Amino acid sequence: MALTLSSPGIFAAQPRASTLQAGFERPPAAAKLRCYWWWLNGNTTAATITRDLTAMKSKGYGGAILVDANGANQQGNADVPAGPEFGSPQWTALYLHALKVAKQLGLEISLNITSGWNLGGPSVPPEDASKMLTFSRHIVNGGGRRSIALASPPLTNDFYRQIAIIAYPLRRGAQLPGEAASGRRAIENLPYKAAFKETGFSMPPSSGVLRNLPPAAGEADTLAGDVINVSAFANANGLLQWTFPSGTWEVLRIGYTDSGAKVSTSSGAWQGLAIDYMSRRAFDHYWRQTVAPLLDAARPYLGTSLRYLVTDSWELGGTNWTEGFRREFLARRGYDPLPYLPVIAGRIVQDRATSNRFLADLRRTVGDLIVSNHYDYFAEHAAKYGLGIHPESGGPHGAPIDALETFRNAAFAQTEFWAVSGWHRVKDNQRFFVKEASSAAHIYGKPYAAAEGFTSMGLAWAESPGANLKPTFDQALTEGLNRLIWHEFTSVPKEFGMPGREYFAGTHLNPNTTWWNQAGPILLAMNRAQFLMQQGRSISDLLYYRGDQVPGFVRVKADDPAHVLPGYDYDVTNEDALLHRITWSAGRLATPEGLRYRALALPRSGSLSLPALRWIERYVKAGGLLIGSRPQGPLGLLAPQEQRDYDEIANRMWQGCEGRQLASYGKGQIYCTLDSHAALLAFGVAADFSYSGEGSFDYIHRRTASADIYFVRNESNKPARAVLSFRIHGRTPELWQMDTGAISPAPVYIEHAGRTEVPLSFPASGSVFVIFRQPSTLHAVQVKRDGVSVFPSAIPGSGLYATRRGTLATAEPGNYVVDRSDGSQKHFKVARPVDEPKFEAEWKLTFPAGWGAPASVSLTKFDSWTASSNPGIRYFSGTAVYHGTLDVPADAALSGKQVWLDLGDVHEVATVMINGKQIETLWHPPFRVRIDQSLHAGSNPVEVHVTNLWPNRLIGDLQPGAHRYTQTNVNAYKKDSPLMPSGLLSPWSLSVATLQGSR
Repeated sequence: MALTLSSPGIFAAQPRASTLQAGFERPPAAAKLRCYWWWLNGNTTAATITRDLTAMKSKGYGGAILVDANGANQQGNADVPAGPEFGSPQWTALYLHALKVAKQLGLEISLNITSGWNLGGPSVPPEDASKMLTFSRHIVNGGGRRSIALASPPLTNDFYRQIAIIAYPLRRGAQLPGEAASGRRAIENLPYKAAFKETGFSMPPSSGVLRNLPPAAGEADTLAGDVINVSAFANANGLLQWTFPSGTWEVLRIGYTDSGAKVSTSSGAWQGLAIDYMSRRAFDHYWRQTVAPLLDAARPYLGTSLRYLVTDSWELGGTNWTEGFRREFLARRGYDPLPYLPVIAGRIVQDRATSNRFLADLRRTVGDLIVSNHYDYFAEHAAKYGLGIHPESGGPHGAPIDALETFRNAAFAQTEFWAVSGWHRVKDNQRFFVKEASSAAHIYGKPYAAAEGFTSMGLAWAESPGANLKPTFDQALTEGLNRLIWHEFTSVPKEFGMPGREYFAGTHLNPNTTWWNQAGPILLAMNRAQFLMQQGRSISDLLYYRGDQVPGFVRVKADDPAHVLPGYDYDVTNEDALLHRITWSAGRLATPEGLRYRALALPRSGSLSLPALRWIERYVKAGGLLIGSRPQGPLGLLAPQEQRDYDEIANRMWQGCEGRQLASYGKGQIYCTLDSHAALLAFGVAADFSYSGEGSFDYIHRRTASADIYFVRNESNKPARAVLSFRIHGRTPELWQMDTGAISPAPVYIEHAGRTEVPLSFPASGSVFVIFRQPSTLHAVQVKRDGVSVFPSAIPGSGLYATRRGTLATAEPGNYVVDRSDGSQKHFKVARPVDEPKFEAEWKLTFPAGWGAPASVSLTKFDSWTASSNPGIRYFSGTAVYHGTLDVPADAALSGKQVWLDLGDVHEVATVMINGKQIETLWHPPFRVRIDQSLHAGSNPVEVHVTNLWPNRLIGDLQPGAHRYTQTNVNAYKKDSPLMPSGLLSPWSLSVATLQGSR
């Protein structure tokens, strides 16, 4: 039994609810999650739209992204009948109805401006489509005048535009580098370095395009100065007439064609080419034809229910040219790319290093144009209608972009994260891309780090809210998430049955989901967390400059490119923000919004541009702290004088690093290797968060004018306990529970050497907000039971914990000694209770009608429904109710006591009701709830409404001769697929806590 002892004077009374506390208890609209609202194959109705939006509002959503798309028929699933085509009059009428209802309900809508993703559609002509370089080559041996019919380069969609015909002598003969006869190695990873292909699937590292083979003397095919533009000597059909000097020459006919990229996962007839993301003309054409009519029709809702425009993630593949690219390259890079185009065809121009630098400049120019001519331009167009944008532009596919830069003109940054799956994206670096959104939000001053969340493949309604979604959400929080966009909520007309038609991927959550009626408290918990994560400013000691490479992404937090973990957090900046937004004062880096960083870490690639190097020199001279070794050089080509300037700066900055770890430069310091953790300690920056004890913990920290907000999670799926140490002194640590909204002071804490140490025990995958608001007062620094130190619990209801008023509570009888911060002690004794509530032996389990299960069964033990011999129970999916009676003896005075009910092993969600009153919905371990406030002497009827997931019923419907209760297009299960444990799997237990004064 658990007895609770009040210790007057140990904790000060809590002040009235602050603004922070009020927002935590009742999160405002900005803190509420959004969702991807899928109009599957355009098939929805006005009645379904009204039901959907009303349901969202009732469960705590703040809005939705309206996405017309298909995808129902992928991975072996059946298709969904097509509804009205995107943008048609019938579709527009439904869209306007959605905006009208959303306005009435106070919901925000973001509109995906195409059907599916990859912006484009049936009206996009080849000249507006995504472009790719293409070429043909011809070898000429010997001098003299020749007439050569040059072959047409390969083309797509019958589209080709010529850049030039160039001729150049081959110093090493006709063989290409990489061919055995050439004796030379090819340029490594050329298809990726030249942006013909995406570099990967999941925020790929830049190492593949930055890795270069060592140069060898005499390996060049030709020199840039020897490349001759002979375009004027050829006609439109490619007939070249030119006098060749002696030797072996290659003629390259090079131009660009369509890349073949198409709209992906679109509805019905909305098929077609994806637009050229480097072309403003292509965007203008698409906007006028498709987007402007939708916005003009929605003018009554602009800025109210219609707030944002959206495009989804890049799945275009590679792209590397556009109309006017040569002119843009010259303006941005300072030299003509034409003499280096043989590199695209596999030749080495000048030398290997020069060829690789040209390719880096090519990718950088592609990335620049995608940002300025697509994402920046998109924001300009939206702003004319009073709207913002939040495209999911930064990956995860390895697009030729500076991912952070794509967010610079967005209303907020958005990436994605994935739920746990057994076969798809199983590693964290394949699942979590939130660090990019949070870094972009911080360096570009955006209010939200948003993410498409809980995307998954192959699970099909099998995501456990507690075992899968909660630890995933907690990890996303520590990556910086503060706006979840749930993927997805499919609009399903009722005639499609239950669970209805669905998209092939995502964690399906809509009124057809088994636990929808219990979703409100789950989403409220997430909204509470998001509210806290939106307050104040992020605290990160390190700013990591990732360099100017394209592609360039920010990977999972644990990737730790600057080697600063654990104990500190970091943001990642690109060159654009470094040069144009980051400033410094008294050696501290700062953003215009007030974020501060103690030090700057250099790219682990070892490459810096000349503008960045000049900026960094000024920063260090002014007193800045820099971490990293001497840069190896720029990625792109420099003019000779620029290269000399570069070397001079690098030499004088790092000359003090000869044989030393720490060097001074101007008023600043340089830590001479990229070990940011050691560097911060050497600079005298104490860890923001640390721990000692069992398990592994992660954290994130935000600060307001009056509070420090930490979120701490147990990274293990096992219970763990540790002493958590925070870089805070002089304030009381409070434990804020996102599930219940409960706030209590930490039972025990120690202030030492400018830090606050809080011993806590966590359940498996447990988490808690630790918030410092109030000045520290007299408090417990240690509690012993029978002479042994007790670890307090991070979660109320077991172990040693504190109530909202600061009363100490313990789950174990014994003799207790409380050591207090003023050196005094308090003693108390906890005895076992004599009279306590008890459950009657008889239990009943009832099922809803119409789903094949019996109306009720009597229970003699708790077990998974799947263990039943009755197929109606074994294959049941939905909510069943456990009925019992809790007897409270007449002489068991409940005044001054706490009674806790622990349901044990639950699959998946449980709502507890006592005496007809709903107490709480429990959705993750520990499934424990305080119930004393709802008890009275005598018999107390208890109901526990337990909901499992859809797979069991779907599997049951596949049994030979079985009656089919479900309707869906999803074919994820077979008749012999394993069933999921369901219901209450272990006996309930009670803990009684008695509140007494100390002695």
